[in-house]
Amino acid sequence: MIITSPLMLTLRSGSEPARNGAIAIERGTILAVGPLDMVIRKYPRHHIYSFPNAALMPGLINTHTHLELPPMIRPSRTENYAQWVLRLLRAKSRLSREDLRYAVTENIETLIKSGTTTVAEICTHGISPDILRKSGMRTVVYFEVIAMQPTGWKKAVPAFPAWRSGLVHFGLSPHSPHTVSETVLTHVRDRAHRNALPLCMHIAETADERMLLRGKPGSLDILYRAAGWQRSWAPVANSAFRYLDGLRILGKRFLAVHAVHADDADIAVIRRSGAGVAHCPRSNRALRVGIMDLRAMLDAGVPVGLGTDSLASVPSLSLWDEMRYAYQVHRHSGVTPKDIFHMATMGGARALGMDQETGSLEPGKKADLIAIPLPQRDTGDLYSDLLRETKPCMMTMVNGQILHQR
Repeated sequence: MIITSPLMLTLRSGSEPARNGAIAIERGTILAVGPLDMVIRKYPRHHIYSFPNAALMPGLINTHTHLELPPMIRPSRTENYAQWVLRLLRAKSRLSREDLRYAVTENIETLIKSGTTTVAEICTHGISPDILRKSGMRTVVYFEVIAMQPTGWKKAVPAFPAWRSGLVHFGLSPHSPHTVSETVLTHVRDRAHRNALPLCMHIAETADERMLLRGKPGSLDILYRAAGWQRSWAPVANSAFRYLDGLRILGKRFLAVHAVHADDADIAVIRRSGAGVAHCPRSNRALRVGIMDLRAMLDAGVPVGLGTDSLASVPSLSLWDEMRYAYQVHRHSGVTPKDIFHMATMGGARALGMDQETGSLEPGKKADLIAIPLPQRDTGDLYSDLLRETKPCMMTMVNGQILHQR
């Protein structure tokens, strides 16, 4: 097919929005991107699909979710991070597997209708992978590992489903430096390296994690007591990133989630390792853990994508809502609307190590794209106008298959 619209954002490096562009697609792959007349001449037998009141752009990439969680709790202003986690665990204990399946199904529908074509999912209960496989979305499913105990921990490392899908990739997610022991981290690292698996980890989300690693009291002591863990099991390090770097866990197939409390030395470690970062500003606000230094990350060349996190800490899984809030928080540091669009597409693809197949509209990449309404108001800054107005999408396509159209 050939898809055309009055406006096209390829999000290729150095590219500008193009008028009356077209994309030729065959067997799920982009063959050509360019002016409509040129693409039609090159592929005269392709069917033409026109979106006359839309802009075409790459599909959005949500680099961090927990799709198995329904709308659950909102942290009150008096709670600290550890108390919020305990409330979350109590709420989860009341959920049935049917509740989890319903949540995954509804959450995937929200992602697709709002233009997300690739999602990085943290799977805790084994529910989301099969539903994601049937959804048609491009996905990285990280199976979560939580294990601080010195014995019996092997049961905490999950087995992957027997089926395989070209759109669904599997990885491992040791939850965080303060919930996974060094022994388990080493085991997970070795398994990942042997099988070329991606890794994902919540790191430096809260200042209390650094206090714990440095042997100082903090709210995470509450979690350790509730879990029956000994404080002596916690790692000892100056920072979580330098601790993981010393264990040879960071690398190009590693995704650091949150990284709110990464200092300049940590950012240098991240940049040198080639790891990516999932930035979740709305969740950070809800849990009151702080604001990441996004400008420093981008200036250092760290691949940064946007993630919504779960409905336990944010009101929606729309990446447009995340993009708008990210701009609101970081505009004072010089982050532009175009930077936000890049983070939601190519930035996310690079953070996940998927930039050779998705994240921009160019020949050879997979046909993951969306059509969004043209802005009603023209301020002279197209990215700002689209960011302000876009909510639902007119069309969502993954691998050349239309998953949603209105």
